[in-house]
Amino acid sequence: MLLIVTAISGSGRKGYLKEFEEYVKRHKKKVKVYYVGDMLFEQAEKIGISITQKNVLNTNPSTLNSLRSAVFENILMTLPEDLKKNDAVILSVHSFFYWKKIFTRAYDRFYLGQFEADLFATFIDDAPDIKSRLDAKKQWRPERLTIQEILLWQNVEVEVTSSWADMQSRHFYVLPVKQPISTLYKLLFCPEQEPIYVSMPITHLRSKKSQKGIDKFIEELNKYFIVFDPRAVEKTSGAAVVNLKKKKSPIFYNQIVNRDLYWFIRQSKKIIAFFPKIVSSPGVINELREAHETNKDVLVIYPGKDGSPFLTYFSDKVFSNEKEFFKFLRKNYKPFKERLK
Repeated sequence: MLLIVTAISGSGRKGYLKEFEEYVKRHKKKVKVYYVGDMLFEQAEKIGISITQKNVLNTNPSTLNSLRSAVFENILMTLPEDLKKNDAVILSVHSFFYWKKIFTRAYDRFYLGQFEADLFATFIDDAPDIKSRLDAKKQWRPERLTIQEILLWQNVEVEVTSSWADMQSRHFYVLPVKQPISTLYKLLFCPEQEPIYVSMPITHLRSKKSQKGIDKFIEELNKYFIVFDPRAVEKTSGAAVVNLKKKKSPIFYNQIVNRDLYWFIRQSKKIIAFFPKIVSSPGVINELREAHETNKDVLVIYPGKDGSPFLTYFSDKVFSNEKEFFKFLRKNYKPFKERLK
């Protein structure tokens, strides 16, 4: 299996993949990861071209394209054998850079067509966390990227990679780097398990007690599904929302809505909405409607007997408590054969 993954700089993708390589070994699988960025520097050194980490994106585009082409030629030569020797091969690339306030293409259309990928994914993270990483690097510190620019860059990376998958009729996933490492493992090696999105009130349920209850619920849910949790990109977003609200910027809010409705729900087979307690949540209601109208299975856990008619209208089944829901789950779904953490 060949997986092509993208991400913007500072996303934390490399750290996730390095941890994934170790995780896979512990579970008796073999994975080869091509870190194309590192290979580009190795190729430049090999043929005597001087490029540096700090200024690489100032390099003449023709020179960068030539280096990239040489790297892809080398990969194409070894790829058939690597696919035989490994359970999966991962090609880690960029689709676009945002440099000097300009979006610059970072892929080669010809070589992209030479790789017959089975799966595509883009790693994402919370914009303030990405900004912290970029501001700590000599390469990116002078760029002074704003939260808004990082959000737009990440949006471009997702949409471009998604279009690659569409052109090859392959599945595409948006994968937060704060998702458990087991998420990628399941996507690659447990195709019989369904990817699902968990919807829950976030704005009015930020207390530690509420979050612990949701953590426990998702931990149990992970035994049956590949679970995408929106909190993986929102745990540190509260302060950023407040700051942007003062500036009257809609960008942050728009990105949250787009991400949850059109990235996470679109890539999931079903949506499970969990209300730990009765609170208002326009977000959950909109997610239920989006899932319902795109023909996803919709299950809702809502305490009490007097739920809104909008809950029942946009769902397939409503449970009054977690016990009732998990009884249904154990009856209708099989848990993973191996315990993944």
